[in-house]
This record gives sequence, structure tokens and C-alpha cells, in this order.
Amino acid sequence: MEGTIGNFIEELAKKKKGEFYIFYEEVPIKVILNVLEIDFLKKQIEFEINSKIEAMVSQEKEIYAKYGNDILVLKALMWNKEVLITSFPTFAVEPKIKRNYVRVKCPSSKPVLLEIDSNICVSLRDISEKGFSFKLPKNVEINLEEEYDGRINISGKSYPLKFKILYKLERPDNTFRYGAKIIQAKPVLEDEIAKYVGDRQRELAKILNTFAD
Repeated sequence: MEGTIGNFIEELAKKKKGEFYIFYEEVPIKVILNVLEIDFLKKQIEFEINSKIEAMVSQEKEIYAKYGNDILVLKALMWNKEVLITSFPTFAVEPKIKRNYVRVKCPSSKPVLLEIDSNICVSLRDISEKGFSFKLPKNVEINLEEEYDGRINISGKSYPLKFKILYKLERPDNTFRYGAKIIQAKPVLEDEIAKYVGDRQRELAKILNTFAD
């Protein structure tokens, strides 16, 4: 193999370990994974893991790596408390590691709703001070790079905003996941989002402490 991905795999094979990021509730956790085997025929990599890493992998089913200026993603294929088998890396459509703002998941216990052009209402998957993501059925497709008017319902209050669709990912559950950037919002909405993110961070910090060695 040649190019960035080939060089990355060659380095993994030589060092027998690599630095990766696993996202738990949209919070990046840096881990060092030992390489057990690289199967060039099946295009799979086998890593040594433990029960804590297994718990994190089970949520997003992918791991990320930085390589030069590129962000690579490896899809989890099989895993247990000792071994993780992934696909060979590909270039990440969503460069999650390069985010400038903290992003948190929006659980069903603390939902954040998005109304789009007054005719679509959807629960946000995650949110940051400058953006968010959500899923829609494939038959409710919206357009990339297009700006939309909407309202965010957060903490029992509703606020207008404008946002732009930055990316679209096809999901295995017959939906598309959209990533959006907030391009216009009143300070009161920005404050509400910042408070929501801060509260979720404190909740997650307690959970993430259980992953610490």
C-alpha cells in the first residue's frame, strides 16, 4: 500500500502500537493500543484491549487516529474484553479530533429539539456552542451547504437560529446523519447551549473517571 494510509499501517506494523482516540458520549479519550496482527489480505487490524476500552468502543464502534495533517477512522468489526478487530483506516469525513469546541451527546433524558423551516422536528444527537448533528430518514433529505432557518428547544425554552449543513453521512439504520454549523444565534441561545454543554461535561466527568487507570 502507498500514500498516507499505507504509511500509517507500515508505521503501526513497525512500532506494534499506536495512539488512537475513542469518543465516549462525544468526548475524546486518548488511548495507546498494542497491535497483535495486521492482515493485509482481509484488510483488518487486530488490537489488544481491555474491558474499559471495550465499553467505549461498544458505543461508537470506531476509533480515530491523527497522522500528519490527516484524521483517519477505523471501523470496529469485532471486539470483546481482550481483542478489537478493525478495518483498515480511511480518511474521516467528520474530523472529530480537530473540533474547536467541546461537543456532548444529547440523551433522551435531556433532549434538545431542532425545528427546521417549521415543517421538520428532530432530536439532536449532539451539540456544541457552534454546531450540532442529527439524523433524518432518507426520504426527508436536506441539502449540503445550504442555510436553514430553525428553532432550538433547549432546557424547556425555544430560540430561533440560522444554521448551515456541512456534511452528510449515510447510516446503517436507513437514515442520514447531518452535521451543521450555527451561523446566527442570539446571545441568550449561546448562553443556554454553553450551560447545557457544561452541565453534561460535569455528568460525563464522573463516568469517565471510571475509565481512568
